[in-house]
Amino acid sequence: MKWFNAGPRKSRARRHYLVSTAGQPNWGDEFITRAWIRFLAKSDPDSEIWLDCPNPSHSSLLLKDEHPHLHVVNTLWQLVWNTSDLLDDSEAAAQKIRGWIRDGGTPREDFGIDLLRSMDTVHLLGGGYINQLWKANVLLLVALAQLKELNPKVLLYGTGLGLAPLKGIDLFLARTSLTAFDHMSVRDSRSADIAGTERGFDDAFLEIANTGSDWLEQNASARAFVCLQQDVVGRNPKAVKAAVDSLLLSGVEKSEPIFLVEAIPPEDSWSLDLFKDQWPGEVWLLPFSHLWNYGFPNAADTVWISSRFHMHLLGACAGARGIAMGFGNEYYDIKHGSLMDLGTGWANLDVSVDHPAPVSATASSKFPAESLRIARKKKREANQLY
Repeated sequence: MKWFNAGPRKSRARRHYLVSTAGQPNWGDEFITRAWIRFLAKSDPDSEIWLDCPNPSHSSLLLKDEHPHLHVVNTLWQLVWNTSDLLDDSEAAAQKIRGWIRDGGTPREDFGIDLLRSMDTVHLLGGGYINQLWKANVLLLVALAQLKELNPKVLLYGTGLGLAPLKGIDLFLARTSLTAFDHMSVRDSRSADIAGTERGFDDAFLEIANTGSDWLEQNASARAFVCLQQDVVGRNPKAVKAAVDSLLLSGVEKSEPIFLVEAIPPEDSWSLDLFKDQWPGEVWLLPFSHLWNYGFPNAADTVWISSRFHMHLLGACAGARGIAMGFGNEYYDIKHGSLMDLGTGWANLDVSVDHPAPVSATASSKFPAESLRIARKKKREANQLY
């Protein structure tokens, strides 16, 4: 019997495994995940890209055109969720995770674990998802440290991570697991202390390096933007009054329209009716879908008020005057503080006090140029890894 000769066997494409919190969707997480996938589409278009995220169906839709060989799963996230009965016993949860990575034994996830073991690189993308607020996510670090012990050839990366606050056994598990990583960068000084490294930069800067100014929607139809969340900090009606008074103090005319920006749909629209009651002019909702399809809004003399970190970062990169709204929340104080340390020049408005006084939006004229320098540094980091 004569067998068909298929010719020389092609070498296996490299396999890159990315881990992020994409898919809710949440603007910052999606922006970062897209940035890395776009980077890999240019730098390694023949590679297999496996994205592990909590909501694969949403991410598949949002990212379907970004890389020719993109696959989306939730293996590592499902393993973390499988330990939910041990939320108050982090060490026991860590032992379970180590055992599953080493030996399998989770029938629904074993195929995914086998795939994970075959990767050339595994990369925790940037974001603030590993900390005491979501302490179970420390198990992602534990899982990858066990993977490295099982397969020393796999390269483990973490970039632009925010790891603070962390304490107790969860801090211990994070620090001991981080020693297994081949590369680790973080975006704030508290996280740098935890990881034993120098402070780096948020991964959103990579998209600025990837696209130049294409991440911006030029000539937006209004110049005043507000993003007030309810997740993590809760609904705070005082924040609406403080925002309205601060917009007026910042030179936004009563007759001008304002946009309420939806970073997480539909949760971020919670204050729409309150703004319509309190703002003299028109109030429009800027939905996540518009942000995703057309880019980050930009107009002459833009004014931002945001409780969200990535609206602060990107607004400052675009040259907007802004106000970072705080709620007396350590997690967000660290995040916004890291950007102020970089020199965004934005004002701070603390609405956790009984009678928050309005402030005027400010900016540093030097920060847009500084952001381009940071973006080039982030691109060099990416080139070193891939």
